Amino acid sequence: MITYYCPNCWKIVKQNQTTCPECGFALEKFSELSYEDKLLSSLRHTVLERRIIAAQILGDLKNTKALKEFKKIVESQDTDYFFMRVVLTAVASYDHPDRKMILENATNNPSNLISTLAEELLSKSNP
Repeated sequence: MITYYCPNCWKIVKQNQTTCPECGFALEKFSELSYEDKLLSSLRHTVLERRIIAAQILGDLKNTKALKEFKKIVESQDTDYFFMRVVLTAVASYDHPDRKMILENATNNPSNLISTLAEELLSKSNP
């Protein structure tokens, strides 16, 4: 049996639904989204591995919309080290004025592993 998800809120939807009953997203519009917008949506996926893959690709693409989403993720104080490692490494690779501020914010993460990683990435980006 196949499970269908809304690509906007990641709630389960029925196969033939055209609109998500949870968030109201027009499901047929998903095919019109750009590749990057689909990846941005995947940063909220319910499966951790999907979020990690999306963050990695968006970081590799240096997508500027992704940097705003990465900032929100850091501000949410997510404590999953594997996801945050990919997000912070991507942030550190951007040549953008917000990079330092986002990494500094991550040094306040409740996870010692994440805050230490943020400090290490900051020290590498500030020779």
